[in-house]
Amino acid sequence: MESEGNFKESLLMVDWGGWVMGNREWVMDNLIACPSPSAHFLIPLIPHVPMKLLISLLSLLLLHPIAQAANPDQVRRLQETRECPGCDLQNANLRGAFLRGANLQDANLRGANLNGADLRGAFLNRTNLTGADLRNANLEDANLDEAKLEQAQLRNTRISERTVLAEKWQRVRQLVTESAIGQDLAKLDLAGANLSGSDLRNANLAGADLTGATVEGALLRGANLSQTASERSSFAISDLRETNLDQANLQQGNLRASDLRSARLSQADLTRADLRSAYVQQANLTQTKLTDGNLAAAQLNNATLQETNLGGANLFTADLRGAILQDTNLRGTNLRGADLSNSQLGNGSLQGANVTGVNLRSMRLSGTDLSGLNLPNIDLSGNDLSKTNFRGSNLSRASLQRSNLSEANLADTNLTQSNLRDANLSR
Repeated sequence: MESEGNFKESLLMVDWGGWVMGNREWVMDNLIACPSPSAHFLIPLIPHVPMKLLISLLSLLLLHPIAQAANPDQVRRLQETRECPGCDLQNANLRGAFLRGANLQDANLRGANLNGADLRGAFLNRTNLTGADLRNANLEDANLDEAKLEQAQLRNTRISERTVLAEKWQRVRQLVTESAIGQDLAKLDLAGANLSGSDLRNANLAGADLTGATVEGALLRGANLSQTASERSSFAISDLRETNLDQANLQQGNLRASDLRSARLSQADLTRADLRSAYVQQANLTQTKLTDGNLAAAQLNNATLQETNLGGANLFTADLRGAILQDTNLRGTNLRGADLSNSQLGNGSLQGANVTGVNLRSMRLSGTDLSGLNLPNIDLSGNDLSKTNFRGSNLSRASLQRSNLSEANLADTNLTQSNLRDANLSR
């Protein structure tokens, strides 16, 4: 049997872009049923998004774990008697169900579909509604005291003055139902909240707690997210153009296919963050931590990554043309197939990096540590390689014509059949 890893790898060999467009109705039907909170708002985007975004979409759909089914006897009991305290109703399909005055205290409704359900006057004390779909549900006069609502979808949920609901979740409901453009939400507790699809453009979220929050497909252009606690949060496919994320904690965050063009991420912590296929052109990532981050196929053209720590990061086929990488740590990174042409890496380090197929043409590498690298057939023609450390590197058949190699360390370097025509080799 094919392993899961091999299966996922084989998926990437398929022309998913063409397949999605040819099977659009099937994709849309399955997205509706998909338990992921990011799936539903993607439906109208299918005809318009780029092909690589559609591949990410399919990964979400086809590789999502199968949800555990609810206990059918307890679902039947609830529908017939509306009395099911403590019942296990995880992932139950109760869409549009009539549950007025139902007793669901201490019940497990994690991931349940309650979209459009009539829960007026229901007893939901201490009920686990984590990840439940409560969109369009009627919760007027319902009691949700101590209910767990992390990741629950609350868009267009109806409540009344007599609904018992924590202030935090009332605010979350308001943010996803109404426009929050330009609002002052500084230092707000939004940990675990599902804010997918919300409009938070130009909002002030400085210092807010977004730990574990889902903010997928949201409009955040121009918002202030500086110094936010956003560990394990997801901003996948969100519009984060021109946002201020300075000093934000985004460790293990999901920024896959997000739009971060011209955003500010100075001194932000993105350790082990997922930025695959993200748009980060002209963003400022000065002194940012991207250790072990995944930036495969990310667009980083003309971005500022000065003094940034990219140690161990995955930059497979990333576009770094014209990027400023001065004093940047690239030790142990995967740069296979990456394009670093016309970028600046003065005084940086590429020690231990995978540079197979990397494009370093017209790159400023003055003072960079390139020791011990395997760079056969590399094109470094016209580059500034002054004071660069090539000790022990393999530069066989390399193109070094017109390069400035003054004061470069070429000890034990393999220069077999390299082209050094008009190169400056002065000491």
